[in-house]
Amino acid sequence: MKVFKAAVLPCVLLVAGAEQTRSNPLGKVLQLVDDLTAKIIKEGEAEAKAYHEYFEWCDETSKNTDYAIKTSSDQKAKLEAQIDKHTSDIEVAGSKIEELSAAIAKSEAEAKSATLIREKEAADFAASEQEMVMGIETLDRAIGILEKEMAKNPAALAQVDSTDVAGAVQVLGTMLEAAAFSGSDQRRLLAFVQSRQAGRDEDADLELSAPAAATYKTHSGGIVEVLEDMKEKAETELSDLRKAEVNAKHNYEMLKQSLEDQVAADTKDMDDEKAAKAAAEEAKATAESDLETTNKDLANSKEQLATAHSSCMQTAADHEATVASRAEELKAIAEAKKILEETSAGAVSQSYSFLQMASGAQMLTRTDLARSEVITMVKRLARQHHSAALAQLASRMAAVVKLGGAAGEDPFAKVKGLI
Repeated sequence: MKVFKAAVLPCVLLVAGAEQTRSNPLGKVLQLVDDLTAKIIKEGEAEAKAYHEYFEWCDETSKNTDYAIKTSSDQKAKLEAQIDKHTSDIEVAGSKIEELSAAIAKSEAEAKSATLIREKEAADFAASEQEMVMGIETLDRAIGILEKEMAKNPAALAQVDSTDVAGAVQVLGTMLEAAAFSGSDQRRLLAFVQSRQAGRDEDADLELSAPAAATYKTHSGGIVEVLEDMKEKAETELSDLRKAEVNAKHNYEMLKQSLEDQVAADTKDMDDEKAAKAAAEEAKATAESDLETTNKDLANSKEQLATAHSSCMQTAADHEATVASRAEELKAIAEAKKILEETSAGAVSQSYSFLQMASGAQMLTRTDLARSEVITMVKRLARQHHSAALAQLASRMAAVVKLGGAAGEDPFAKVKGLI
């Protein structure tokens, strides 16, 4: 609409100027139409340049935003993979920690149990060793006493049947008492001899080929020889007991060391797993934080792309509409110029005077014709474009020209104000 007003106003001003200078008004109008056409084309070119630059910005923005979206999407996938891996590492480490903790507890329990068994074995050995040592010492003293008695009276024990343990013990007790052998030593010796004999009887029962009564027949029949044999066997058993104790202690120490080493290794592995789990948890938290930031950046980039796309598409639509409107304006101006040229053929090169009449409404000169053509052109444009504003302008221009001419005034001075 502004372009239409700009087209009409110079025409009116040109006609008014023609009256003042008494030159050809229609030639001026045609010149102005050409200038207006050139101006509109120039404005269109400027707008097209700005539109081209804007769409270059749109393309650049779209390209950069697409790259940002791709980068964020790749980063998102990478972070999600890292989070999944860290989660798996945490679960694996937690499982290993539980297994190692159970293994450590088991090893410690085994070590504790082995220690308790070893303490009982050591206590039993100590008691057995003490008993055997004291028995051997008692036998040794008893043998010494008996040998002295036999030296004094060789026939004293000659009639003692060493196979009759009960009788031999009775005689042995009598002799030891007479030899001032202490009561506790006598009881210990007798108990020791009886226990040794009981043990030998049990061994003999296991040997089906040997009768129980022949236990000591391989030795001399004397009681001293029996006691010496007991002492020798007791010393052998004591030696075996001590060897067994050494072996048991060694085995315990080996087992204990093995369990302690296993506990130490499992503890180290568990500490490593705890450290790995803590590192994985920290890395997972960092990745989750980075993922949150990346998701926000990705959402912002997508939003920016959508906004830029919408804005660019709207600008393209607006530009298309403007181009179409400008084409219509140029078409309308061309049609107006054609009308002016057709209706004023031969009059362009002439000059006219502006005659005013008091009765005022007759077109006495070519100038009046030019006025009429301008008004007619505005009315035609109003009809073509269905513009109420142009129709109203044409009507008011006609009224002003008519009334202004009757009053002897410059009618186009008022027309300027209408436009």
